[in-house]
Amino acid sequence: MIKVSVVTELTDILYKQISNLWILTGIGNPARSDTFDAVSKTLKNGGKIIIIYEDEIAVGTVWLTHDFRRLLVHHMSVHPEHQNKGYGKLLMQEAIKYAKELKLQAKLEVHKDNKAANKLYKSFGFETLDGYEVMIKRDI
Repeated sequence: MIKVSVVTELTDILYKQISNLWILTGIGNPARSDTFDAVSKTLKNGGKIIIIYEDEIAVGTVWLTHDFRRLLVHHMSVHPEHQNKGYGKLLMQEAIKYAKELKLQAKLEVHKDNKAANKLYKSFGFETLDGYEVMIKRDI
């Protein structure tokens, strides 16, 4: 049975489930500082995590935050054994729905070599920002 859950408050157990999925799909990275406290803080400030469960097992997630101007789509992932079932599309539909509720533009980052994700995002109308490079300073 498929279930979609919206999370606005994090528990240790839930964080372990989703962070394990992030690690499995290659988007979990200690350098990103996506700690329990960091994720919880975003949820307390208008963020949410959408989780797809298949038979009570978390198989897909998308973490949404915003800066009151744009909805930021983070860590969209689907368990490798559950890909190509429409779960990515369902997660993105929920993300876009939330952006519309807040009347915000939606923004995300995706690796240029992630062909499947790029195809999905383009099918939802996302475009590359020509001339821009993503930069970050993590050692603060």
